[in-house]
Amino acid sequence: MFDYVQLKALAAVINCGGFERAAQQLNITQSAVSQRIRQLELKTGQPLLIRTNPVTATALGKKLLRHFAQVEMLEQELQTELADDTPQTPSKIKIAVNADTLATWFLPALAPLFQRKNWLLELIVDDESYTHHLLQNGEAVGCVTTTATPMTGCSSEPLGQMEYLCVATPQFQHRYFHNGVTPTSLALAPAVIFSTKDKLHDKFLQRYFAMAGGDYWQHTIPSSESFLESILQHMGYGLVAHLQAVPLLEQGRLVELTPGMRKQVPLYWQHWNIRAKQTTLIYRALMTRCRQLLLQP
Repeated sequence: MFDYVQLKALAAVINCGGFERAAQQLNITQSAVSQRIRQLELKTGQPLLIRTNPVTATALGKKLLRHFAQVEMLEQELQTELADDTPQTPSKIKIAVNADTLATWFLPALAPLFQRKNWLLELIVDDESYTHHLLQNGEAVGCVTTTATPMTGCSSEPLGQMEYLCVATPQFQHRYFHNGVTPTSLALAPAVIFSTKDKLHDKFLQRYFAMAGGDYWQHTIPSSESFLESILQHMGYGLVAHLQAVPLLEQGRLVELTPGMRKQVPLYWQHWNIRAKQTTLIYRALMTRCRQLLLQP
């Protein structure tokens, strides 16, 4: 049986990035924090922290953090029930989400629920191919991910598909693709990609034009809003989610460069496989919105 005072100290050190700030958060001395971590490491027989700047957790430390976060969430739910749904301290819920989802349908889906429940939302933004690692490490209670297979101790629920269109402004199309979209013209036209983690553009060019990554010039802009704005400013062409692209196509501000060539990205809601009302209600809220806006199989 683990001492949850010690686990709370471990979580504080990771969340705060070091011992000094953790001590301030817990309102104890720094030596007391160190002692609790040391006792926990003696109990497990393994180091739980990598003492870098900021401090990070070892593989075992991440497992303990996930366990503590799960217990803490269940305790918050119990306190809410005992307090007749009016807790003095709101529950904080950490969710990992990709930028395109956040920029389009995610917040409208959850805002009514969080207002009604008086919960606090903490979002961690990462590429949709990586968000499940944050769930696995205990940094989030749920995530929007492209990974269909549930991780150990988790459940995976399908949400629908985001469809990506290859678009540019009419001016950019005239400058770079006046003779059509070919591997030759694509190699010369600057693309806009979200980040080095994002392989969506590479997969699109590989599928439809047999081009490999690195066979084209690119701008890297890790912001969904600025990514789209750079395309609207004629800096490059790119793959834009249908929820953002379609209104701009209808307005004539963008054109679809490759009609009939689109990339579908399935999304899933993965969450800890524990009986928690929070994750159940969040999934229901997400699914209601997704049925309206995402492509359904």
